[in-house]
Amino acid sequence: MVISEVRVYSYPIKLPHPFKTSLGETSEKEEIVVQILDESGRAGWGEASPSTTILASTPATITAALEQLAPILLGEDPRRLEWLIGLMDEALNGNSPAKAALDIALHDLVGNIWNEPVWIMLGGYKAEPIDTDYTVVIGPVEEMVADAKGLVARGFDTLKIKVGLDPAKDIKAVTRIREAVGEGVNLRIDANQGYTRQEAVWALRRMEELGIQFVEQPVAAADIEGLRYVRQKTGIPVMADESVFSPADAIRVIKEEAVDYINIKLMKSGGLFRARQIADIATAAGIQCMIGGMVETNLSATAAIHFAKSHQGIAFRDLDLGVIPEERLITVGGATLRGKFHYLDPGPGLGIKELDTERLGEPLAVYEQSNKGRWERKKSAV
Repeated sequence: MVISEVRVYSYPIKLPHPFKTSLGETSEKEEIVVQILDESGRAGWGEASPSTTILASTPATITAALEQLAPILLGEDPRRLEWLIGLMDEALNGNSPAKAALDIALHDLVGNIWNEPVWIMLGGYKAEPIDTDYTVVIGPVEEMVADAKGLVARGFDTLKIKVGLDPAKDIKAVTRIREAVGEGVNLRIDANQGYTRQEAVWALRRMEELGIQFVEQPVAAADIEGLRYVRQKTGIPVMADESVFSPADAIRVIKEEAVDYINIKLMKSGGLFRARQIADIATAAGIQCMIGGMVETNLSATAAIHFAKSHQGIAFRDLDLGVIPEERLITVGGATLRGKFHYLDPGPGLGIKELDTERLGEPLAVYEQSNKGRWERKKSAV
């Protein structure tokens, strides 16, 4: 049982409305999608989501990384997940989105081989559908209030509000949203590194009376001391996001007593395997985690939902990704959002039945074993 072929695709996304945070605005993206096949023709699918501001990656850097990583998997037993993740890490430092795509595809393939859903393979903690929050992006205050009210009317009882560009405006927006939605709705805020330490403390102290569940990444990713400073100086719990990519990062922020919570994203961790290690470390230390994502298709969103169902340490879900028509790479199967709950197809692997192969198009590159036992690249990535 060996991996015989890896295919690399490009999948463009054009959003109907810009997704604006303190780090910038996203209207269009090009996802990189991989397919891994074994010699029996069984397939696994994965996705890499580029981000220059958070992941230091573009579609070109991801395909270049896959040029190095894909051949390593050929001829290997896909069930040896820890071995294969280790091979990729030895071959190439960083490049977490490219590794995430291959990791997700490997888990999907192994699930199809074993005839088990990925969430069962990873631990099988929660059998029920999982709920999610929904994000209110940065915009004029009146638009943010209207968006929040509309989401509550749709059944969402937890909102994540993007902040970080203007502390005074943020206080006004969050206050107005709290007044509009009432006390029964959970509010979280996410600054995406937008504040200085002093700005964070000034703004958060003025929002404490609004019942904020937590603030996500108030200061720069590298400023672990700043996270601890904000945590000590305000009454709102602090969650690390961009400060934690790896298990080693999780150990550091926990050891420094800098956080109350950790946000895990598959694109940061390099996939499901390392994500579980982060969750294990945090849980052992008494730190609860959230599973989140980038602007992604419902392929990687489905993988994140499998992860959310697999581990007791995932207390929060920020999985309003892959839910609009423009992001629906999986057309049948995978995850489906109904109201505030995600439901998974009960099939093996990620539960993928059909994909939008027309939009996916032809592969950018195909890596397969040659008759001489070496790998060949059949098409050039563009």
